[in-house]
Amino acid sequence: MNSILRIVNFGTMIKKGLLLFTLVILSHAKGYTQLFPWYVQVDENFLLGKINFEEDIRFSLVAANRSTKSCYLLFEVNWAFEEMAAAAQKEGIVLKVISGGRNFNMQKVIWERKWNARRPNFKSDKETALDILKYSSMPGTSRHHWGTDLDINSVEPSYFASGKGKKEYDWLVKNAGTFGFCQTYDNKANTGRVGYSEEKWHYSYMPISSELLKQYNERINYQNLTGFLGSATSKDIEVIRVFVNGISTKCTSLTFP
Repeated sequence: MNSILRIVNFGTMIKKGLLLFTLVILSHAKGYTQLFPWYVQVDENFLLGKINFEEDIRFSLVAANRSTKSCYLLFEVNWAFEEMAAAAQKEGIVLKVISGGRNFNMQKVIWERKWNARRPNFKSDKETALDILKYSSMPGTSRHHWGTDLDINSVEPSYFASGKGKKEYDWLVKNAGTFGFCQTYDNKANTGRVGYSEEKWHYSYMPISSELLKQYNERINYQNLTGFLGSATSKDIEVIRVFVNGISTKCTSLTFP
C-alpha cells in the first residue's frame, strides 16, 4: 500500500511540474496575452483573495535573494520583478520584495489587529475603518490578493525621502514602467486621486492587474465583502469606488508592447 501511495504522489508531482513548466513557457512566449490569457477570466474567489498561494500553480515563491521574507507572486510578476531587480542591481540599486501576495485570511489578520487596537479611539465603526484605510485594505479589496502587487524595500514614507531610499525610489520612477510596474498610490494632493495615502513602495504589474481590476468591478459588490470586523462599513465608505479604484492615472494610462 505504501508503495502504491508513493507512486500516486510521485505522479501528482510530475503532473503539477509539467503544468508549471507549460505555464512558465507560455507566459514568456511572444504574444502570450493572445496565446494563453488565463487572467481574462478568473473566479470571484481569486478576485477576493480566497486562494492558497502554496497550492496554486499560477504563483511562485519569490527568490530568497529578492525578498526579505517568504512570499509569493504570480509567475509572470515574479519573472518581471526578477528582470527589474537585476537591471537595478547593475546600477548599484538593490530592490527586495518585503510584501507580495496576501490572501483574504492574511489581510484579515492585519485588518482586525488594527481594528481592535484603534476602535476604542473613535466614536464610530466608520471613523475607525477610514483611519485604517489610510494605508491598509479591507479583506477582499486588496490588490495584493492577486499576486500582481508588491511592496519594495520599506513601508516607511521617510525611508524614501533621502539617501539610499531616495536613490531607489528615483530609479523606480524612471525605470519601473519599462518592466510593466507602476506606483499605484501617488501623492493625492498633487494628482487629486482618491483612496489610500501615498505609498512610494507599492508597485503593481499592470499588464495583468489592469485586467483583474476590470473583472473586479464587473463581478464584485458589497455583498461579497463580509467575514471581518467592520465589514458593514464598506458600502457607506464606497470602498470599491474610492479605494479599490483609487489608483494613479499614470497606471491606468500605461501601455505595454
